[in-house]
Amino acid sequence: MKKITLLLLILGIGLYSCNYKQKKAEEEAKLDIVKSTLIKVGQVVPEFSYINMDNDTIHISDLKGKVVFMNFFATSCPICIKELPFIESDIWAKYKGNENFELIVFGREHNVEEMIAFKEKAGYTFNIVPDPGRKIYSLFAEKYIPRNIVLDREGNIIFEATGFDDNEFDKLKKLIETELNK
Repeated sequence: MKKITLLLLILGIGLYSCNYKQKKAEEEAKLDIVKSTLIKVGQVVPEFSYINMDNDTIHISDLKGKVVFMNFFATSCPICIKELPFIESDIWAKYKGNENFELIVFGREHNVEEMIAFKEKAGYTFNIVPDPGRKIYSLFAEKYIPRNIVLDREGNIIFEATGFDDNEFDKLKKLIETELNK
């Protein structure tokens, strides 16, 4: 009986130790995401411009008056690849005809040719803006993707999230819906 009790005690300590280490690693990762994020909800979006797939130069300030959803992804990121079909079906399909909405999907570290090939292969109907050299991404964060950012009609950041999970994505969808109905 003493051997069983001792064994259970050792197993319990081992499980507690593993669980503690896992929770500590998760907390450290969350803290690192916060530290690497260069923007905050409530601030005005940093000024930048980009060249879209039609070769037009767009300044973010040109989009004032619209609710803007920005996504940063890379084709090498499995979580990003998991998220993009939901952006297509749950957001783009719903709002693509809304003149008060703008979706900007940035391919971090990608060029035009890569984005055209990726878009065609995946069958996405939204445009993807190449961001070679992380020129735009670096205004928002140092690392970690996918990143989602929503701007209100005045150009203020009203949502920022890193990674992809159902709860955060539901918050994102509800926020976009609420902003468009104001």
